[in-house]
Amino acid sequence: MGTTRIKVIDLSSSKGEIKTARKHAEKLSELENLKKGDKKTKNTLAVEPEAVTTELNAEQTSPVENPQEIEKTSGPKPKVNKKNTHPRGKKYLNAKDIVQDKNYSIAEALELLEKTSYAKFDPTVEIHLTVSDKNLKGSVKFPHLESKQKENKYLIFSDQKIETKKSVIWGSEKTIGEIENSDLKPGRDFDVVLTTPKFMPTLAKVAKILGPKGLMPNPKNGTITENIEKFLEGGTGFSEYKFKTDPSGPVLHTPLGKLSQKKEDLKANLDALISVIGASKIKSATLSSTMSPGIKVQI
Repeated sequence: MGTTRIKVIDLSSSKGEIKTARKHAEKLSELENLKKGDKKTKNTLAVEPEAVTTELNAEQTSPVENPQEIEKTSGPKPKVNKKNTHPRGKKYLNAKDIVQDKNYSIAEALELLEKTSYAKFDPTVEIHLTVSDKNLKGSVKFPHLESKQKENKYLIFSDQKIETKKSVIWGSEKTIGEIENSDLKPGRDFDVVLTTPKFMPTLAKVAKILGPKGLMPNPKNGTITENIEKFLEGGTGFSEYKFKTDPSGPVLHTPLGKLSQKKEDLKANLDALISVIGASKIKSATLSSTMSPGIKVQI
């Protein structure tokens, strides 16, 4: 018996006819010799030619014209990391070229700040500090910073009660209990706590309440003093600023004033901040104004 050859028409192919291979023709020949009464054979005869035809189509299909199509459809698509880059303007880049990669003294940095500022308005001067404590909080009295805050309310612990026009609560042992019971709340009923050294052991009882709010009296910012009257009188020319580190890391961003102010005034504000924080806690410092590049400062 000779080898049977068949022709398969592939409608999806550009070729009109495709000749089968020898082994596939032999399979078809064997299927035809099986008994016609066998239902299983009939089902096989009904199915197998389609299977053979499908196999033939797969073997005879011409190579893919564009192999890149397979690469695009197979496997997960590669992730593209798109960085949120903000292109800087020409003025900023020119200003940045002036600043060298080194630590400047405070006086040099303030001089350089004027040269690198290109804003058409009076920009704000800021200091950016990297500190050792990620939960650093406190307050500082700037000698040369205009206050836009409401007038402070004072809680004062002193044996000598003086007359003043300021809003004052005179503290006692009863006051300590009211703070512990939240009848008196820092930030709501008082903004500043003043005391003489005598009452510091008494205030230690509520240090866990006042400390996180930055209201625990401290000799560095003058809130522990024997002369309460002098502090209240001098307070009119000072602006208290509350600072705390960013939630994302141990970094402080603090305004020092306007660029139009005297350099001596800006330096005095920075010195006051460093005095409250402590130079040993400051790892690095960068001075800048609104829209200007940063200038590294040696503390």
